[in-house]
Amino acid sequence: MSQQVAKLMLFTLSACPMGRTIHTVLGEVLTVKKGIAYEIVSIDADHETTNRYRIKANPTTLFLAEDGQELYRFEGFIETTEVLRMFKQIEEGTLRSKEIREENRESKEVYTIYLFDGEQMVPVELVTINLTSVKAPRITAIQQLLRAQRDGLENPFPENTSLERVSFQNQSGVVTLRIDTKVSPKQAKRMQALLAQTLAIYGVNCSLKIKSLTDIHQ
Repeated sequence: MSQQVAKLMLFTLSACPMGRTIHTVLGEVLTVKKGIAYEIVSIDADHETTNRYRIKANPTTLFLAEDGQELYRFEGFIETTEVLRMFKQIEEGTLRSKEIREENRESKEVYTIYLFDGEQMVPVELVTINLTSVKAPRITAIQQLLRAQRDGLENPFPENTSLERVSFQNQSGVVTLRIDTKVSPKQAKRMQALLAQTLAIYGVNCSLKIKSLTDIHQ
């Protein structure tokens, strides 16, 4: 039985590059499919909605009917033409979600980040509770690093540091941070060193970009 798509929902981590890309694709789709509602849900901020829809991967896009029923979903990135093809199949009744998904369950995750003991970088093991079923180890490791505090160890990231975006390609990565206070060149260098060492565990050679309301203090 055919059913019209009334709404698209994009579930993505706030710093995810693929989420930003699929957001652009969906914007192009909505210029063709007029009158379709659209909502973005931040997985790392809205755990309740993420778990209600049993989201398992980042990013995930849902096609919903007027009554909120899920008609179909896809994970990851696809091109605009493919999304429009899905629209046609859904509304013809030939494409439907059939998989029965288990409820999301919180889990304990362990991460190793690095802090400074004087001039030496030392590993610190952190335990975090993931309130969803979505796994994003590299992004979570960065977020854990930004917040980490240990007596006797130095974390050069200012308290107001936030993760704005990441971009990973093969074994290279760029991490963009928002910092609304002055950062000295020495402090920025120490931040870069900890970030690189933390992400090296995942085989990523990472560089740091800082976006600030003030320039790096010279």
